[in-house]
Amino acid sequence: MKAKKVEGNRIGIIGVGNIGSSILRGLLAADSSTGLERISIYDTNKKALLDFESDSEIKAIVKVCTSNEEVAKNSEVIILAVKPGVMKAVVKEIAPFITADEILISVAAGALTKTIEGYLGEGKKVIRVMPNIGARVSESVCALCKGRYAETDDEEIAKGILSVIGSVYSVSESDLDVITGLSGSGIAFFAAIIDAMADGGVYKGLPRDLALAISAETALGAAKMVLAGDTPSAIQAMTASPGGTTIRGLYAMDSRGVKAAMMTAVIDATERSAEISRMDTANEE
Repeated sequence: MKAKKVEGNRIGIIGVGNIGSSILRGLLAADSSTGLERISIYDTNKKALLDFESDSEIKAIVKVCTSNEEVAKNSEVIILAVKPGVMKAVVKEIAPFITADEILISVAAGALTKTIEGYLGEGKKVIRVMPNIGARVSESVCALCKGRYAETDDEEIAKGILSVIGSVYSVSESDLDVITGLSGSGIAFFAAIIDAMADGGVYKGLPRDLALAISAETALGAAKMVLAGDTPSAIQAMTASPGGTTIRGLYAMDSRGVKAAMMTAVIDATERSAEISRMDTANEE
């Protein structure tokens, strides 16, 4: 689903890399009535903060903090967009400054809600999110689940914030590994397919830039048709006339195992996500 409004809470973002900065820019582009002047950010990589410190318009809205602690003190909702390897240290650092009324939204891959709750302390609210890099163009797919202490209202606040970078789905935490394989990793799989189709166009004489643009736009058209209600098999039937070009191409794909390869990519990525989650759990035991 796509939420229509960002809640007016004071928002903090720790980590402004690809995902964190995409969420921030989405918030800045959202409706001005949502109280977005109350955004605090911090990143240990000072270069990541330069764009926000040097832009006078952004600087008037966003407070660039000097520590994770300062972000936590200034915020009611904290978005933790750091690498999994430093997540534990960051959460423990900010835990004393997060109350039971505030929300921690984590986009750290593989970090279970119960693990984060263990770092924060009893009764602290955690929402776990799996976005993908489509956030850079406000076309992310975000799957989220709430931890033991988070409530439905907290989940709705998280959806409102994350809707600025794309679609948001509420799921069970047990589904996040397969969603990681399907969406978190899957966007790279689609990029590989787009690139391969463009290479086919180049092989047959098209300029690279033109072939890549046509391949990407074709993929976008197929996606929009599916989202509008057409099934993939219906799209194939619409275009594959007897003895024509499409049926010949589909035969070539099937005979070379393209569908099986894509299924295997999602399955393997899902299994790797589950391995990472198990490693996270084992490290806490």
